[in-house]
Amino acid sequence: MRIEDTRATDGTPLNSSPGTTDDDAAATVLARIEFQVAQLLRRADRSVSRGSKRPGTGVMDRAAYLLLHRLVGEGAENVNVLADRLGLDASTVTRQVAVLEKAGHVRRTRDPHDGRAVLVEPTDEGIEALAENRAERQELYGEVLGDWSRLDRALLAELLARLNSSLTEYRRQSE
Repeated sequence: MRIEDTRATDGTPLNSSPGTTDDDAAATVLARIEFQVAQLLRRADRSVSRGSKRPGTGVMDRAAYLLLHRLVGEGAENVNVLADRLGLDASTVTRQVAVLEKAGHVRRTRDPHDGRAVLVEPTDEGIEALAENRAERQELYGEVLGDWSRLDRALLAELLARLNSSLTEYRRQSE
């Protein structure tokens, strides 16, 4: 089976020559995926950091946003559980918790089931900051994807969720 020699919208070839094999074509597709994910991460962070339109709201960095999102959605957790669920090192989460605590977005409390353990929980201010950041991010992506059909948006959401799930499973299997 051959794939026609065409170029992607970014100018990269979908295959390299008339004699391209299935393995070559598959490798080319994986190279495009890798590059596009790298571009997505860079552009998404830059767009979010520049996209704040509401006076008085600070743009929350990705690590803080994901950590606070987890705490608001799942409730208080200890640093080791947070680190495991987010796929991060506990020392990284500890540093991020300290930043969020200084901003008034989280507080540390004693675990009622184990007085030696410390839980991290969102504050009312943290819940509000997350809601504001989510609204800004959703507004931004609403503008960016404004000319996409509802079906294309739904497909993108499904494929991104599937990619994240596969990445999580890969990480777990490689540990």
